[in-house]
Amino acid sequence: MAKRATTWTLVCEGCGKRHAAFAATMGCPDCAARGVPTVLQVEGRLPGRGDAAALTLGEGDTPLVEVPRIAARLGLAGLRFKIEGANPTASYKDRYVAATLNAVRPFGVDRVVVSSTGNLGVSAAAYAAAAGLPCLFLAAAGLPNAALLQAQAHGAHVLMTDPERRQLLFEHAVLARGWFPIGLRMPRRVSNPFGVEGYRAIGEELVSALGRAPDAVLFPCARGNGLFGTWLGLRGARGGASRMIACQPASANSLEVSLREGRDMPVELPPSDSVAFSTRERVADPMALRAIRESGGCAASASDAEILAAQAELARAGLFVEASCALPLACLPRLLASGAVRRDDSVVCLLTASGIRWAEHLPPGSPVPTVDATPEALDRWLAGAGLA
Repeated sequence: MAKRATTWTLVCEGCGKRHAAFAATMGCPDCAARGVPTVLQVEGRLPGRGDAAALTLGEGDTPLVEVPRIAARLGLAGLRFKIEGANPTASYKDRYVAATLNAVRPFGVDRVVVSSTGNLGVSAAAYAAAAGLPCLFLAAAGLPNAALLQAQAHGAHVLMTDPERRQLLFEHAVLARGWFPIGLRMPRRVSNPFGVEGYRAIGEELVSALGRAPDAVLFPCARGNGLFGTWLGLRGARGGASRMIACQPASANSLEVSLREGRDMPVELPPSDSVAFSTRERVADPMALRAIRESGGCAASASDAEILAAQAELARAGLFVEASCALPLACLPRLLASGAVRRDDSVVCLLTASGIRWAEHLPPGSPVPTVDATPEALDRWLAGAGLA
């Protein structure tokens, strides 16, 4: 593919050196030569929706809704939910993948690899299919079958592997075999600086919808890439910047622990288990930690019981999300009690993915009764259920 003119450059977060646009996979070349892993940051504008040559499946412009029943229970009149499950593959990862491919395709990238707990893998498979690129999906054991089947339907080559050793295969595919890494924005041997640029639009959409930046934005976090990218879009917004609040499972709360201990770099935690499957990463991105601090935000965590209760409450209000996406609602009571969120705040909770492909991770439902196909049988059932 022929190279096209670009309107962006890359800046090293470590040494500050600027580099001309290229399909970066190993951070700053100068820092890498010294054995120091860094991440580059985009300066300028990547191609996106509205650009004639951009790859898009219609990601973005997702609904921002009020749920009066939940707002009344919490005493938060300014509570809203951003429904990222409305994206083409039912998660906010579509923004990340679209931004990545639009940045690197002009440089001849012809194959992509993704290591994922589910949503990113499905998104990468779909957008790679749209771009006509082979996609290798290294799936963490325990993923729901729906995610694997959807990725395969898009033509991805799906391999199941040990969740704790995925990174080894991911780096090998990039460094030894020439696949471009869709995921992982971290100071590691392999990184992708482009995807978070897709999340800027979340912040911009919030400002457009509300007329100003909300007071607080609650984000479910694994690495925290979504929180960081949204903060980039909110920084300097009219009405003041938002406080960025990371919400994590109690067993995988790298950001909360790091803030509590005053760490400069995120703490790496032991492997853990949680119903919030896609937020069980052991360590977060340093830039997520920076975004929280610079915005005056904080981090909170919730137990599995609190996460499942929040997921059920959202479902009863008409919003079916995966367990990880219920973290902001699960954390809100604790944040209100501590004063980190005030009752007169304008608050946005990011619901980052639909729960439709994660249904098998839910607790078993009640048996579905069968009734004869007669009005009399239906009336008897309604009377027995107290619904007559």
